[in-house]
Amino acid sequence: MNILIIEDEKHNADRLVRLLKSIDNEAVIFGPLGTVSEVVSFFSQNREIDLILSDIRLADGLCFDALDTAPPSVPVIFTTAYDEYAITAFNFNGIAYILKPVDKDELARAIEKSRNMLTHNTGRELSKIYRMLQKNSNAFRQRFLVAEKDGYLAVSIDEVRYIATDTGVVKLYLSNGIQYTVELSLDEIEEQLNPMTFFRATRQHIVNINAVKRISNWFNRKIKIQIEDYPDADIVVGKEKVTRLKQWLDR
Repeated sequence: MNILIIEDEKHNADRLVRLLKSIDNEAVIFGPLGTVSEVVSFFSQNREIDLILSDIRLADGLCFDALDTAPPSVPVIFTTAYDEYAITAFNFNGIAYILKPVDKDELARAIEKSRNMLTHNTGRELSKIYRMLQKNSNAFRQRFLVAEKDGYLAVSIDEVRYIATDTGVVKLYLSNGIQYTVELSLDEIEEQLNPMTFFRATRQHIVNINAVKRISNWFNRKIKIQIEDYPDADIVVGKEKVTRLKQWLDR
């Protein structure tokens, strides 16, 4: 079993290596890799990995940016000190979410789960998660309070066609053509939105599923998203996210 460790703190990485060797002394361990750029470079070499153990916050960003480049079929066990990323983790083929310090028995169960995974069983598990998220949709952000000239306006998330960042400024693009700036990062907003409805299409864009008019084939196996009311929006999804985008739309 080829296992990649993504972890930027040496003592945590060393502990994971020790635990993995005690659980499966025949496992081939790659890493640890501590940055998004290292992980992107690793997968650009078409390395064959059976399982990923990944921390969330890396030295140069969140692991999700790196996992965009990983094969979508590879399961991920998230090991982190933060519990607020659990929902997003399931969008990146997460099969377990273990809080630090990592417990050996919990890690062993997660590894065994990865061994026994079959495609149709994975689909069933994800469907259950999505149904759970739908039932608890009120736990997600329902509106944005945006500043106006003489006060504030409450904007329903249903009015948001897409959200984009440009040179550090994040804007909401509404169905009526109006744009509002918000004092949040795109990463923060992504964590607060229902992943059943909103999709992180690129590092710069989050789109509302109800605003996707069509998707078109693009260069190098990429996909371009056409947004309702914003025909000039330039949202091109990288080939590593195409399968996930289609699965998100086709349900």
